[in-house]
Amino acid sequence: MISLLPFVPVPALVGFIVLSLTPATLSRAVVIAIGVGAAVLPAILFAPVALSCLDGACVSGAVAPILSIDVGVFVAQIAMSLDPLSMVTGGTVAVVAALVLIYSGAYMGSEPLPELRRYFALMNLFLAGMLAVVFAGDVILLFLGWETIGLCSFMLIAFYTKLPKAVSAGRKALITTRIADTMLLAGLMMLFLSAGTTRLDGMLAAVPSIDPWRLAPIAGLIALGALGKSAQFPFHTWLPSAMAGPTPVSALLHSATMVAAGVILLARLAPLFAAAPEISAMVAMLGILTAAFGALIAVIQPDIKKLLAFSTMSQIGFMVLALGLGAPAVALAHFAIHAAFKSLLFLSAGVMSHASGGSTAIEALRGARYRQPWAFWSFAIGAASLAGLPVITAGWYSKEAVLAAVWSSGPWGVPLWLLAAIAAMLTATYAFRVVFIAGSQSADLAAPPWGGLAVLVPLVVLATVAVVGGLSVGALISFAGGPPEDIPLLLALLGAAAPILGVLLARRFVRNPRELERIAARLRHVRAFRIEILYYYYFVRRFRHVATVLGNAEGTEAVAQAAALRREGIDVPGTVADDPAARAFGVDATKPDFIARVTDGQTPMVRLVSGDPVGRILIAVARVFVGSFVARFSPDQIDRAWMGFAGGFGHAWAQARRIQTGRVRDHSLWIALGCVGLLLFAWGTSWR
Repeated sequence: MISLLPFVPVPALVGFIVLSLTPATLSRAVVIAIGVGAAVLPAILFAPVALSCLDGACVSGAVAPILSIDVGVFVAQIAMSLDPLSMVTGGTVAVVAALVLIYSGAYMGSEPLPELRRYFALMNLFLAGMLAVVFAGDVILLFLGWETIGLCSFMLIAFYTKLPKAVSAGRKALITTRIADTMLLAGLMMLFLSAGTTRLDGMLAAVPSIDPWRLAPIAGLIALGALGKSAQFPFHTWLPSAMAGPTPVSALLHSATMVAAGVILLARLAPLFAAAPEISAMVAMLGILTAAFGALIAVIQPDIKKLLAFSTMSQIGFMVLALGLGAPAVALAHFAIHAAFKSLLFLSAGVMSHASGGSTAIEALRGARYRQPWAFWSFAIGAASLAGLPVITAGWYSKEAVLAAVWSSGPWGVPLWLLAAIAAMLTATYAFRVVFIAGSQSADLAAPPWGGLAVLVPLVVLATVAVVGGLSVGALISFAGGPPEDIPLLLALLGAAAPILGVLLARRFVRNPRELERIAARLRHVRAFRIEILYYYYFVRRFRHVATVLGNAEGTEAVAQAAALRREGIDVPGTVADDPAARAFGVDATKPDFIARVTDGQTPMVRLVSGDPVGRILIAVARVFVGSFVARFSPDQIDRAWMGFAGGFGHAWAQARRIQTGRVRDHSLWIALGCVGLLLFAWGTSWR
């Protein structure tokens, strides 16, 4: 059955091609059928492959070659691999994507037909790219799928192109992840040069022979690339803004695709990070920091979609923590369970938001229990699994596995476990704060006529997995090669107490909202919670000044003049004193700016490099070339003749257009004359 593996992403790719490139006009029903069918077929095609894998056919790993590229003496083989990792991740991606696209048929059904067609085309390409990532057996296919999901995420986040906020959010996600992708490409290139092969199994086999001084930079670059894709601190700023896209996009992006791609890559290259313990320690520290940081921010969020965004960031942090501590099987188990309950939360929130007039504010969800009971109880089940309520939810089993891996990780296990337990408690707090608010009674109890099987079926399936999926956590860990679970009773009891305390804290915040407002006001003044302002002040603003200096001499002189005026005590609009970020962080308004210090007293030198010197040199060379070489062949009589013919032909065509008057009688006359001509021609050719 391994031969079927390369065909699994094909239906999604074909769906993209048909919806995006077919010139024929398609009806709304046909567009939905193609988009949904192209997303369901990969799960159906993967089913027999998964059954063969469960029989033990892929325990040691099997490779399905696709094609080979010969480059001199080097041969790059593009292939797909089937092993426990690709089995777990591929099955999760295929099933969750199919359910989300089924839901999309109802949720996006009222969009204008061109927008609906574009949506399903991009979602299908998104799915095809993610399947390429999880099944890739070489870095070429891996990076191709990696960049495909990055491009699709940009276009889907910015789906509502008429909203500047959505376009800005898509651009922000693209640029932030491109920085991380550059690091990833550099790390993969260094790994390729050290291993001499593009196959992932060959690269991992060559890890023990790579020099340690080279291994650490390789692992570090790849880790930063993966963390950037998974929105881990400090690359997390793009993730909350990504909520500008449609809700099904958020459900797929946050559960099993884009954000989870970094976790899958770290798990795939686990032997590489095991050989670089200092990089693994960095990964673990960033993971626990992101888990606690994201959970704390989610507690004070007033918007349901942003709350779930920070929740994703936090839960991915738990997976990254397990990966950094050398427990990839535990991370994969939590990935599978998280994909189910996080997509359930987004889809349920979309229904409740639709029933609340389209608002995503948490306060607007009051009464959802009575307006949309199916969606409310689905959300409550997802929130319970996210919080990890003991025994009865799947999230508890996967969370306990992570906490157990942290506890047994070594000397730092106890403090890391405490931080993880606090993050788990905060997770229950923000999850059940929404449940308690949505479950309260509202004055407006009218139920909008929206739903149907396309909404109900995904919610029921995902809710079932969020409850009974915990029974498979131990089997998933064993299947992925992890050790058997051995959780001490006291540790399990303490882990179970964390979500219960979080639920009680959520109840307190709902009853006393002013207390939460005071906490939120204090946290908003903490600099760590204002990363974007720091980015703007220390990077974006400086870059804009440098671009001004190098782009034109007038900008350079303006900056130098502003520096001179500031030294005399005269403030200049647009300088540090006027910058909101500077005021927020108490920057001295009289202190010369970085660019001003560079340009002050060095204006001639700056002028030398300003005004795009490279462009000016190229233009000068082009002018010399035209004057000394091209001009000698001018005028070109042959070229003039052709141009004259083209101009005359165009003039003749313009004259011929005058016979098109648009009158019916004129058209009828010319048709009659044409028929007469054809009859005369036929009569003449019939002579013998």
